[in-house]
Amino acid sequence: MRRLFYEAKSYHQSWFLSRHWSLSFALATCSLASGFKLAKSYDASNWFDSFTYHNRDDPIHGTVDYVNLTDAQNLGLTKIVNGQVYMGADSQSVVPSNSRGRKSIWVTSKEDFNHGLLVGDFAHVPASDCGVWPGFWAIREELNAPYGEIDILEYFSDSPHGYITLHSDPKLPDCVFKQSSYGQTGEVNQGSTSCSGDIGCSTVGPDNGAGTGFNAAQGGVYAMDWTSEYIKIWHFARSEVPADITAGTPNPSKWRLPNANFASNDGGCDLDSNFPPQTIYFDTTFCGSMAGGKGWTDWSDCSKKTGVPTCDEFVRKHPEAFHNAYWLVNSVKIYQ
Repeated sequence: MRRLFYEAKSYHQSWFLSRHWSLSFALATCSLASGFKLAKSYDASNWFDSFTYHNRDDPIHGTVDYVNLTDAQNLGLTKIVNGQVYMGADSQSVVPSNSRGRKSIWVTSKEDFNHGLLVGDFAHVPASDCGVWPGFWAIREELNAPYGEIDILEYFSDSPHGYITLHSDPKLPDCVFKQSSYGQTGEVNQGSTSCSGDIGCSTVGPDNGAGTGFNAAQGGVYAMDWTSEYIKIWHFARSEVPADITAGTPNPSKWRLPNANFASNDGGCDLDSNFPPQTIYFDTTFCGSMAGGKGWTDWSDCSKKTGVPTCDEFVRKHPEAFHNAYWLVNSVKIYQ
């Protein structure tokens, strides 16, 4: 799904340049049979020092009021719960029509990374409730650098599945994937194989791989193996998580087929040019172009289900609907 960051690029270029630097992989501590070494681990011990909590306008025009770390902690929207990182949304307040929207979180890692294996382990993700549009993704948006975005987990409202999507800079030669002759379990979303288009190169994720279905399986793992030759992404329900991930010695060559496989020689895409070093993002927005508008009336049954004609009105007037709109993160690890 196009998250509209390319259009919003000038809004925070200077902020990005002042706040981000490349991740030093000298921290590697664990040699693996697969050749990977642990480079970084984000968890309850270092989360608040490692991520920036933004309080800026939502570049994808959601009915949301993102809050900074201090406000999020004071409001109970982020905290450490039993060794897990909680990031949620306000589920207590009716929101006035003249405000930005419902208070929520948008966080970005202070360090970026280039290639390697990203493993996100989640006990809970925002539930599949009408009006919700969460995402776990990576992006590069910086002055004088190509725009590149990798949506690892993204879904909206009551969809039973998520979407795995790449977005590339339209100013570069088009990044195209056939996603047909190479192994993946997911179906191409709406036949979209051009990454510079609005939909991007998008693959439909597995049923119960997002939202309420994901949570019912006691959470699980999303993993991305990123090289110059391919970007592969897997979802594993909790009962399916490979033993090597649990042991801290991940070896993707032994895993099943990925849900999405974007191979540079499957259609033609220079991955290194289109996807420079990435920053890790989490957000939970509401409405916007996916959960609002036609996403409310045509792509889901939310207008009938709620009896409310617009997403914006529902999000503002029904705080009780968002009690389960939260992330519970065990860890996010980067191996190289």
